[in-house]
Amino acid sequence: MTNENVPGLSAQLGDEATAGQKKLLRLVYIMGIVLVLLFLGLIGGIIWKAARPKPAPPPDVLTLGLGLKSGDIRAVSVDGNTMVITTMVEIVVIDVPKRKVLLREPLAQ
Repeated sequence: MTNENVPGLSAQLGDEATAGQKKLLRLVYIMGIVLVLLFLGLIGGIIWKAARPKPAPPPDVLTLGLGLKSGDIRAVSVDGNTMVITTMVEIVVIDVPKRKVLLREPLAQ
């Protein structure tokens, strides 16, 4: 038995949506649209990340192997392409672009 079969029953039950129900229905539609847009954004982000080339790896760090301890270093100065490291027992002069030790001079004690 449906509401159409009984005369006047639909008017008594209130088949017409109230203002609050209309607002809730509008809110459900908006949330559905937002959900679809977020899903499309997620898929687009996955495609964008997959299509991008991988970044170049960072360059290898080259060490000079000076055998200095951090507590031994008293001063470091840079002048152009040369770096001078003063330690407790010696002075080390390094050519920075070539990464080459130019001079290791012991200090007079």
